[in-house]
Amino acid sequence: MSLISVDLQKCTRCGLCALDCPYVVLSVDAERGPQVMREACVGCGHCVAVCPTAALDNKRCPLSSQTPDLAPFPPAEEVWHLLRARRSIRWFQDKKPDRGEITKLLDLARFAPTASNSQGINFFVYDQREVLNAMTAAVLDWGQAAVEDDLPISGIMHGLIGKYKQGLDSVLFNAPYLVVAASEHSWKRTRENSIFSLLYAHLYAPSLGLGSCWAGVFEACVSAGCRPVLGLLDLPEGMNFGAALAVGYPAYHHPRLVDRNPLNLVWKN
Repeated sequence: MSLISVDLQKCTRCGLCALDCPYVVLSVDAERGPQVMREACVGCGHCVAVCPTAALDNKRCPLSSQTPDLAPFPPAEEVWHLLRARRSIRWFQDKKPDRGEITKLLDLARFAPTASNSQGINFFVYDQREVLNAMTAAVLDWGQAAVEDDLPISGIMHGLIGKYKQGLDSVLFNAPYLVVAASEHSWKRTRENSIFSLLYAHLYAPSLGLGSCWAGVFEACVSAGCRPVLGLLDLPEGMNFGAALAVGYPAYHHPRLVDRNPLNLVWKN
């Protein structure tokens, strides 16, 4: 077997590796243990991770690179609060986080789920104030044209331009860092994988004392093919833009939890 190796002394033939394989790559023989049925492995690592006796190894996700999971999940109340208290931060302190903190933030983001375990997300971090200011100005120039042409986005752009004239950056929120996720996958896969990855960073940020906000208008400008902004991004050839997140130390905190619309749930029997 070129893909997997099995310690038959440890293997109990429980079948969990085959059961947990999303692409039905494995089957379990009563005598020979796990067997590869077809070459469709995406390297998700579940077969190795689920084995209760550490009997199986996989070349695409080696046992040696997996860490024993000894920590219990946090209580439901703590996870609930983490997700419930999540807030988008739209203004940041002048104090700039250390690059090590941003690296730690994004090192977790790489563990986010990706379609068919495609991974391949690259993070580009912009922290030069003159570049960030130029990005904001370029987005607002694009927005001014949208206002003049009365495009669907003109309503929000009218408000952002008005704030900018008052000295407020409502595009990148005066953030010291802009994180851009991109990949060489198709645009659709790049987009969904980028959102998953930056959502992990968005949820993890408060635990590091950081805040973040989706740069939605910036994303819309890039998706529209705005040449000045694309030039400032300067992504490598063949690299598709996926999503963008503004990151820094929050300039304020929310002492209350914001409510949302009631749960809309239909049980289909």
